[in-house]
Amino acid sequence: MSSKKSARDPNAPKRNQSAYLLYQNAMRNTFRLQNPGMTFGQLAKYTSAMYAEMPPAEKEAWGDRAEADKARYLHELSTYNPPPGYDVKGDAIAGQTFAVRQLKGNKATRDPNAPKKNMSAYLMYQNTMRESFRTENPGMTFGQLAKFTSAMYKSLTPEEKARWEEAAVQDRIRYENDMSNYVPPPGFDPTGQLVEAVGGIGRRFNKKEKDPNAPKRARGSYVFFTLDARPKIMAETPDMKFTDLGHVMGERWRALSAEDKKRYEDLANDDKKRFQEEMAAYNATKLNARPAPAASAYAPHPQYQEAQQYAERYYSSPAAAAQYDSSAAAYAQYYSQQGLAAQQHDPSHYHYT
Repeated sequence: MSSKKSARDPNAPKRNQSAYLLYQNAMRNTFRLQNPGMTFGQLAKYTSAMYAEMPPAEKEAWGDRAEADKARYLHELSTYNPPPGYDVKGDAIAGQTFAVRQLKGNKATRDPNAPKKNMSAYLMYQNTMRESFRTENPGMTFGQLAKFTSAMYKSLTPEEKARWEEAAVQDRIRYENDMSNYVPPPGFDPTGQLVEAVGGIGRRFNKKEKDPNAPKRARGSYVFFTLDARPKIMAETPDMKFTDLGHVMGERWRALSAEDKKRYEDLANDDKKRFQEEMAAYNATKLNARPAPAASAYAPHPQYQEAQQYAERYYSSPAAAAQYDSSAAAYAQYYSQQGLAAQQHDPSHYHYT
């Protein structure tokens, strides 16, 4: 059974390194021995600071080494014959298809023939250097490699960073040109997204207005992590784009140990309890605020009214009128329960002594 093809020909010339990379690789063990208590991230920052404070003469010497390494690489590359499936630099030639996001039922949400989206300068740098950094640092975890890549990008000289930014500009132009010629197939929008995946064309959503007094929803453990990680990453790489920031935070979250994650999970559990308590109080307040049903006005039975009027006309004695009033009311209630018509009840039949 054949093994999976490597992303790079193992016989291809080793890529050249920048002055900073040469310095870092040469000084890594020395700095590690001098600072045994430093974490990986602290050591990377320390190395970057030491390189930045280096006298110009020493930095120039590392620059000369980088130029010599570049000349070595170009010379070896000129005599390199790539095997089938690899390009002139020894990288595996990618296929025409690429992974797409899947919906339930294994249905793609993006047209596989749509133009590939452009990448930022940092993502281009990360994708290009990932294999090189992984080879040079075999003991690194996924999260450590992400932090290392971020630190390396931050330490690039303005000239080196400008090269990646220019590549990102060219990639954006490529994407815009490809999109101008792209004709989406039926069922896909102009950007190549499946219409069903984005809610349908012309479909209107009536969003329910949220009560401003409703409790704030509980946050998840990852959200609490991002509140801590975002300021730190932005301080390390101020010019990082928002989309790249999301990738980096995701990588660092996956690299956290179970013990580190537990702190954020505890915060999420506490916030969930807070939300449940506030929601219970909120629902109770809404229930108490409901208006009470209006009491139905009592309407005296017509026969009772007739009997009362008769008593007032024919009996001047208050006591007799009161007695008649009580009897008439009883008879009126009885006839009402029996469903008899009003004319069947003649109040003049009642006599009192």
